[in-house]
Amino acid sequence: MIITKLIGGLGNQMFQYAAGLELAKKWNVPLKIDVNHLNKNPNGAYTQRQLELSIFNLPINIATETEINLFHESHLSKLLYRYFGIKNKYQVVNEIGQTFNSNFYTLTKNTYLNGFWQNQKYFINSKIEVVNSFTFNQKIIESCNEFEKQLLPNSVSLHVRRGDYVSLSSANQFHGLCSIEYYTNAVNYLVNKLNSNLNLFIFSDDVEWCKQNLNFKNCIYLKTTSAAQDLYLMSKCEHNIIANSSFSWWGAWLNQNNNKIIIAPKNWFNGVESEKLGILPDNWITF
Repeated sequence: MIITKLIGGLGNQMFQYAAGLELAKKWNVPLKIDVNHLNKNPNGAYTQRQLELSIFNLPINIATETEINLFHESHLSKLLYRYFGIKNKYQVVNEIGQTFNSNFYTLTKNTYLNGFWQNQKYFINSKIEVVNSFTFNQKIIESCNEFEKQLLPNSVSLHVRRGDYVSLSSANQFHGLCSIEYYTNAVNYLVNKLNSNLNLFIFSDDVEWCKQNLNFKNCIYLKTTSAAQDLYLMSKCEHNIIANSSFSWWGAWLNQNNNKIIIAPKNWFNGVESEKLGILPDNWITF
């Protein structure tokens, strides 16, 4: 059994699920999710979340407390290891650092994953299964029918992440914000590369800020009402300009256009280059 701990918003939950799916596929064992930490907010350091994976056509198998407790060392298991060298076959694996750890593929079939796992190398062998898992359910697709009809040729999703990156000081210091200069460079690159005007579909948790600060031609604001709709529609645009956000990362990654051009920020975290983290596929372009 593989249990993956969910923490963070939709994009983070997708990375955590995908990493768990890779191990579950390798060992042909069930994948379960631990949702107990989504609503926890120690010292106000995190944004409280809820389970958001139900927008996809994937099985939601929530781990029971009994199953989760198998992975925590008991007094008996400590004594067995101390005196007889018998290890608990259930292991908790805490992600160390932010770069890909190749030891991931040595993990056993009874593993509890605690981390963010923001690298496609953690699930590259299960790419087809991940894509199939993250197909949107019919309710989401139907709710986007009229919006999808508005996706004109040369459609480009442009995602601006603000929200807790602005309001929460710890998030702001850690993540930082993409500058207007970044978006300007990205738009200019696509205009020159495609030799055409773009139809920019703006997705953001702060639309008013975008309207006041983004002065590009052909900016289109779809009146969506949920993150699920935004993610689906980003994946249906021809090209993507993403923020330093796992949410728009997935919007771009799920884009099935064979000729897609993805622009991503050079720095994923404050002072930390995306290239060094390995979070971006090799053919994505950074500014």
